[in-house]
Amino acid sequence: MLSEYTVVQKTRMSNLLKLILNYKRITRTRLAELLRLSPSAVVKYIKLLMEMGLVTETDRDRSTGGRRSTYLELNPDVGLNLALVLSVSSMKGVLIDTVGTVVAEQSRPTYFGMPKDELLRGMYDLLDNLLQEAGRFSRKVFGIGIALGGHIDPLAGLSHEYLFAKGWYDVPLKALVEERFKTPCFLVNDANACALGEKYYGKGIGLDHFLCLMIGEGIGMGIVVNGEIYTGKSYYAGEFGHTHSQEGGQLCFCGHTGCLETVSSQPYVLAEVRRGLEQGVNSEILKHCDGEVEKLEIEHVITAANNGDRFARNIFDQVGRNIGERLADVANIFNPEMIILRGSVVDGNRFLFETVQRVVMSLSLRHIARSLNMSYSEDRSDIRLRGTNSVILIEYFSQWS
Repeated sequence: MLSEYTVVQKTRMSNLLKLILNYKRITRTRLAELLRLSPSAVVKYIKLLMEMGLVTETDRDRSTGGRRSTYLELNPDVGLNLALVLSVSSMKGVLIDTVGTVVAEQSRPTYFGMPKDELLRGMYDLLDNLLQEAGRFSRKVFGIGIALGGHIDPLAGLSHEYLFAKGWYDVPLKALVEERFKTPCFLVNDANACALGEKYYGKGIGLDHFLCLMIGEGIGMGIVVNGEIYTGKSYYAGEFGHTHSQEGGQLCFCGHTGCLETVSSQPYVLAEVRRGLEQGVNSEILKHCDGEVEKLEIEHVITAANNGDRFARNIFDQVGRNIGERLADVANIFNPEMIILRGSVVDGNRFLFETVQRVVMSLSLRHIARSLNMSYSEDRSDIRLRGTNSVILIEYFSQWS
């Protein structure tokens, strides 16, 4: 039981797991150097992690001095985690192993303004089904991770607000889930989950300074500084979608007007496309939605834009300028190594990515632009699920006794 270990012991095991997750395979000697611990202390804690089955030894490589070094890796066979991501239109949950491989997944529809109790019931039902599915694998379930937007206090386990649900204020989500499922639960902002997914499993591997911008039903930013997620004083950093973008603009869910989210997110794009199509604009988009505007999806607009459709490109060009102008300011502030674009509006959207990239590079300071790389996802895989998985692995020892 984890309660048998002291706070210091659990912290050190958590730090060891974090480094192994980050480096994928690493020696005890290197771990001791990075953590500034004695080799004997590392050996002791690694032995505990191996007894729990979390860590395993792998191939020995010959070093330059002729001695063989044993490498350590996470053990993918020891257990599973449940990772769940909430969004406006759906909740998606997966069973995922320690190295980030998804072994089962399920989803449920949601909608804007969904009452808190209804949303919780759907979440419980999804988690119940995934736990039943986990029984087929005969492996321990270490934890449940939940990623959602809004203001979250991960230490207190509170979701202070989730603007897409009705009556959702100061919800003790961690306690509710742990009481029901008798399994440790960990909360993370969805944009931070995206950044963590990139850091440990994606394009951010090996980077210490990068930004991960989520452009979907909402807009958020995960910020990695010195290899760590920057959350701000009250865990509310990265609300990029609520930077001011338009004078006298639309009223945003947050209560302000003219937020970037109101002129660049998925609802805005779809609304602009529908309005144009209903006014008789000739566009390839109609072919992709079978001539029925009510069936329109963001993928239809992206496909048309990538194929050169002028109407789709005009909309994404303005969206790209809106985002790029704000993003250049952030690049000048943080001087990141990389900016990664993710989310339903930009995944696979080559035209939008290139527009944002062009604007950011042209408006950033010369020396910042020179050292900056930008990237986007060419597929629609949800990196947030893997990022949520990393939170469970890293925080397992520090938040559960």
